Amino acid sequence: MKAFTIPDNIYLLGMPGSGKSTLGMELSEHLKIEFYDLDQYIENHAGKGITQIFIEDGEDGFRVIENHCLQRVSEQPYPKVIATGGGTPCFHHNIDYINNNGVGIFLDVPLKIIADRLIQQGTDRRPLLRDKTPKELLAQLQDHFFQRKDYYLKVLIHLEGPSISMNDIIEELKAI
Repeated sequence: MKAFTIPDNIYLLGMPGSGKSTLGMELSEHLKIEFYDLDQYIENHAGKGITQIFIEDGEDGFRVIENHCLQRVSEQPYPKVIATGGGTPCFHHNIDYINNNGVGIFLDVPLKIIADRLIQQGTDRRPLLRDKTPKELLAQLQDHFFQRKDYYLKVLIHLEGPSISMNDIIEELKAI
């Protein structure tokens, strides 16, 4: 494998169910660097689940906490992979923060595949997607994707397809 300089922050962006956490863990193990799932970090920081934060503080309150946690994780003084939440890049100028503090990678997986994954995994821990029929879930994903895509496309790397692999990410990182 060709050696390359590992960025301090590798941010994985994309819709819920696009593989950010799964690929992030694989990538961090392969590169032997830390991995952070931003949603998990938020839950640990807040001392309550994402759903509870949405209930108590609303989406606006959640987005403030998310912004704070994104910056806190990013400022750790060692290389890391950070799996962001699906909406993270779209609020509080987070996309600019991501682009100024590391390498962003947009995992662009077809929405039908994402919907199938989410149905299989369950949506209980995803407040914006829970309690939907499969048809409603796909419609919600399409609506969110339409709102978020321009933010996702502002990152340096755009990987598109039904089965993005860790090797695809490594090859793109080597190319930069």
